[in-house]
Amino acid sequence: MRLVATVLIVMCAGLSCAGQMTASDPAQSGPADPSKGVPHGVWGGNHIRMEVYDSGADIEFDCARGSIPQRLQLDDEGRFKAPGIYIAQTPAPAAVDGGSPSSGVNATYTGILSGLSLRLQVFIDGQDTPRVFDLVHGDQGHLAKCA
Repeated sequence: MRLVATVLIVMCAGLSCAGQMTASDPAQSGPADPSKGVPHGVWGGNHIRMEVYDSGADIEFDCARGSIPQRLQLDDEGRFKAPGIYIAQTPAPAAVDGGSPSSGVNATYTGILSGLSLRLQVFIDGQDTPRVFDLVHGDQGHLAKCA
């Protein structure tokens, strides 16, 4: 009986150590360490869905989309600030004057991570107030696409 208990303790300790090594290995493709960056994967909330990768994020809004072309690096307080693009989408046909309706405008994305929750603010060039979203890791988001 004592041998079984010893084996179980050693196995549990070994698994715990292996999990810690995997989580700190930057080459792993799993979620990022929240103390360093926003965890990878899907984040969603009302009117938004965001997919976070090593190289940035793709964002889908009700009638728009956006992208952040850099890692969402967190500071010591769990905050990030990153430049990106915001592209409004409408059901209207493409522009006939040669303009690109999908070129978008510059935006600044800021966020604060608290556990598995993320408050995201989107500061769109030319707009006075930011759009604010509350996202949860693993939530697929709740979008009402333009018709």
